Amino acid sequence: MKNLITATLILTLFTFSKCEKEKADTNGLPAATQEGKNTLGFLLNGQLWKPEGFSGVGNLSIDYDQGINNGTLGIIAYRTLSSSDKTQFGLGITDSVNLKNAPFTLNVRKKSLANFLYSNKNYCDIVHSDTTIYEDGSITITKLDRSKRIISGTFEGVLYRQLCGDTIKITQGRFDMKY
Repeated sequence: MKNLITATLILTLFTFSKCEKEKADTNGLPAATQEGKNTLGFLLNGQLWKPEGFSGVGNLSIDYDQGINNGTLGIIAYRTLSSSDKTQFGLGITDSVNLKNAPFTLNVRKKSLANFLYSNKNYCDIVHSDTTIYEDGSITITKLDRSKRIISGTFEGVLYRQLCGDTIKITQGRFDMKY
């Protein structure tokens, strides 16, 4: 009888216990991890934006080259919900990643080491090298583990190009990539 009670208690414990999974934020953003989970997401003008759909290439990729300009980083993401709803987002650091240890923050401005790229279905391209754009923001590298090849961080900013007419506001951005 004692064994039956013990077995019932153990079974009850396992049945009603719950596994804790990593949860996305209530706004749908991926969890802010630092494990190389290959995730990226942010709020674009208050709406969830994360890579999804099929654009003919992978939806999320990273290029971290330690041999160019003391270390460069580029992350590109595609969102293709339909043939008429396509956007592309990228962030980059063009120099000196090798010379820094996490955590560190770089400002996103004209002629800075950090930059954003945004392109939408209307072919409104906002590219760092374009002198007619306004960009202001930051990229913070929260983890840079060169032995495990993991880079994680957060970002936010505002982009504007008069030709496009829309202000692009990026908030709560985060990424966790394996390179």
